Amino acid sequence: MRIDLGCGAAKHPGCTGIDKLPMQGVDLVHDFDNPWPIDDNSVDFVMASNSLQYAADLERLTQEIHRVCRHGAIVCITAPYAHASVHLANPHYRQLLSEQSPRYWTPHPVCYVDPDEYHFAAEKSWSLSPNVHNGHGEYTGFPDPSNGIVPDLRLVRLEFFYFPQYEGLYEPHELSLLRQSQMNVAHHFMMHLIVIKQPIPEDEVLWLAAQPMEEPAYAASLRFPLFSGKDEPFLYPGPLNPLLTTGSEREVAGRLTAEPQAADGSSRDEELTNNQGAGASPLRAATEPIRGKRPIGKGNRRPNKKSISSTKRPLKQASGKRRTKPTKSRYN
Repeated sequence: MRIDLGCGAAKHPGCTGIDKLPMQGVDLVHDFDNPWPIDDNSVDFVMASNSLQYAADLERLTQEIHRVCRHGAIVCITAPYAHASVHLANPHYRQLLSEQSPRYWTPHPVCYVDPDEYHFAAEKSWSLSPNVHNGHGEYTGFPDPSNGIVPDLRLVRLEFFYFPQYEGLYEPHELSLLRQSQMNVAHHFMMHLIVIKQPIPEDEVLWLAAQPMEEPAYAASLRFPLFSGKDEPFLYPGPLNPLLTTGSEREVAGRLTAEPQAADGSSRDEELTNNQGAGASPLRAATEPIRGKRPIGKGNRRPNKKSISSTKRPLKQASGKRRTKPTKSRYN
């Protein structure tokens, strides 16, 4: 079984839509703040797209997700990012989620995502929930809502969606540091979690994390197009306007910043490299000034003596007394 919590009118494909409002596509009209009419260990996939911020009790909701899911089920959550002023002011949001939220949903102390996303975490253990260990420091606790232990929902994938004003201005690691240190950098984020209900080797968790995972259809439109699908670092395109927001402007910027190709298909850098010889830097060859010629600059121009002498004028001699024009008082 696959469920979409708070699906509204945009139910995820192949899922049973659950919403408290009888909209088109909703299969089960039910408030997810109440116990769900779903059997234990019967769900393989959970989609929660922009819905958990409306939960009255997020801790109880995660326990309910853990109850209905099978071992190894995938949970996809997209939510408004807490560090945005527009979300802080929203009176309809009952919960504010961030990258710190899933640390309370598992007692497991291992982090499976990039640790650079948690620069400002002072705790040694990644988990912020009570851990269950044996006398040898090994993890042995398996969550059960009946005995008060928190569920084990392990975060394996994390992605942030940034405001378009930051597009093209920073490298991904710089955006990550900005997001963690100031407001209004990211507006939404997406998490993929694995439901753990029995002992599982770390290699198996890593294997599950590497598998293709479903996401909402709109997630692709929230990513920066200049970052999407590229492994090489992004380079600032130059004097173009960095705050490009429309698709037509991005297309024009891409054409203007594209590297010109020669008739044989080689680039300008390859041509410069061939001309300078093996090992020469094309960037240095293109930017290094020609030796033997002094560059002309504002501070390097020599004065023209002829022009200076021709423009010099004798001072006027004062004759007689200086005449002053009478002024009228503003009070006259």
